[in-house]
Amino acid sequence: MGGVNMEGGGKHSLDFELNLVPFIDLLSCLVSFLLITAVWTQMGQLETSQKLDGGGAGGEKPKKINITIAPNGYELMLPDDQKTCTIARKGNDYDVDRLRKVVESQKNTVTGQLFIGIAAVDELRFELLVQVMDVCSSLGLKNVSLGQLVAPPQGGPPCGGG
Repeated sequence: MGGVNMEGGGKHSLDFELNLVPFIDLLSCLVSFLLITAVWTQMGQLETSQKLDGGGAGGEKPKKINITIAPNGYELMLPDDQKTCTIARKGNDYDVDRLRKVVESQKNTVTGQLFIGIAAVDELRFELLVQVMDVCSSLGLKNVSLGQLVAPPQGGPPCGGG
C-alpha cells in the first residue's frame, strides 16, 4: 500500500493511505485484453498495395485481372485476351458468386502469380469494394491492389460466355 505522512495540521491527522491493489488489477486486465486483441487484428487483415502494375522483375509481364466496380455490375479485364467483359447485376445486388467463379477459373488456368487490381466508381458504397476483396481473400489471392479508376467503365460481353 502507498501512504503519505504529512506533519502538522493541528488536532486532525493528515495521514492517508492509497490502496494500489485495484489499480494494479485494472492494469493487468488491460494488458491481457490488449495482448489478446492484437492477435485478432493480425488475423483479420488483408494486405493490399496501391501499385497496379504487378511489379514484374523479369522480362515477362505478370498476369493481372483488373476488376472495376461500376453501377451496372463488375467489369473485368482478364489476362489472356486483354479485353473487358462484364458481370451484370442481379436486380439490386451484385453477382458476387459469378465473380468468384470467373476469378477462380482464371486462378486455376494462370501459371505463376496472379495479380488483382480493384477500382471502383466513387458514387458506390464501400461494402462493394470489401465484397470483392473478400472474394480474393477466400480464393487465397495475396497480390491485391487498390487503385483509382483510370477510365469510366465501357461495358463488354458477359464474362465466361454467359
